[in-house]
This record gives sequence, C-alpha cells and structure tokens, in this order.
Amino acid sequence: MRIERDDENDVAYIYLVEEIGQGEAESQFLVERDGMPGEVLLDFDAGGRLLGIEVLGASAILRPETLAWADEDDDDDEPPSPPFPSAYGPALP
Repeated sequence: MRIERDDENDVAYIYLVEEIGQGEAESQFLVERDGMPGEVLLDFDAGGRLLGIEVLGASAILRPETLAWADEDDDDDEPPSPPFPSAYGPALP
C-alpha cells in the first residue's frame, strides 16, 4: 500500500495494489456522507476487487499523519509502515 498526494489540487490517492494499469479501474463508487468536506471515490477492477481510494479535499478528510506518510521518502524496497494500526496486529519491523 502506498499513498500519493497532490497538494496543489488537495487530492490523495491510496493504492491498495502495487500498480493500476491503464483501464484496469473499471468502475468507481462515490462514498457519500452528510457533511463530508470533500469526496471519496473507490476504484474497482472488472472482478469487483478494490484497487485504490481517491480522496478529493484530502487535507480536510485525512489525518495530518496520514498525509505526512505520503511524503515519506521510501527509496528502499520496503514500504513504510502505515500510520495506523493493522487489523492483523502491529506492523513488523
């Protein structure tokens, strides 16, 4: 999983897969919630599997530590640990 952000447009994209090929995201689902200060779109492949999450108005929807994680330099092959607990226990070092 990785997060990319575009500060100029206040957009973040959370990749749940390594890469999303051209045309691979076949459908989107808009997450609606009263009072949400932006939009969240879920991208699915043809098999209905979730590929990624687009967040419009990211600075108002995502926590600052999540946005900061998107900016971390990860030149090594190991992705950084996410800034939130995993449902499967703590991240391994």
